[in-house]
Amino acid sequence: MRLVVLLAALSWALSGCSGMGMGFPSTPGAFLDAPEGKTFEPIDTLDPRNAMVYIYRPVTRWGYEEVQAPVFFLDATQLFGLKAGAYTWLELPAGNHDFYARRPLSVLYLKMVFEMDLKIEGGQDYYFRYSELKPLDMEEIVANPEDYQQAGPLQQVPKAIAMREIADLRLDEAGVYYAGKDTKAPRWAPFYTYSVD
Repeated sequence: MRLVVLLAALSWALSGCSGMGMGFPSTPGAFLDAPEGKTFEPIDTLDPRNAMVYIYRPVTRWGYEEVQAPVFFLDATQLFGLKAGAYTWLELPAGNHDFYARRPLSVLYLKMVFEMDLKIEGGQDYYFRYSELKPLDMEEIVANPEDYQQAGPLQQVPKAIAMREIADLRLDEAGVYYAGKDTKAPRWAPFYTYSVD
């Protein structure tokens, strides 16, 4: 009986998840594969009506000891994992997006780490800090903490704070040019994603 349940769960992981935008958890943690990409450099959006969203994860001892990094999703599409000591970016159209992260265990996603209704305005830059152990006390940093989005360990932070922390972090996975629920294009896409009216 246990074998049947195990096989059913594995079958679901292999087939059912892909239909919901979930693939295999593909990002090993920093313990197995530390980020080695370029240090942080801001980049321009391909389309000036889009927003650039930077997500970074400060170095922590616990983060460097994890075997699999949390995996981030946007509008039910799997994007990337985020290791300790790494950053990445998203280019997003304006609007509200369902943004969340799940913690993997082998080939299954077991735990929702956070879920956020991400509100984006075009032409803006956003900086999000991910830290399960050392979140910032936003009331000590900014006058109006309610102006910054937060869900669990993910916090939107002012650019000045982000620049101090992100400067020495490494790009782990290339960022994502996200044009909609069914489109995840590479950075080089030489076109606008908005329809011309």
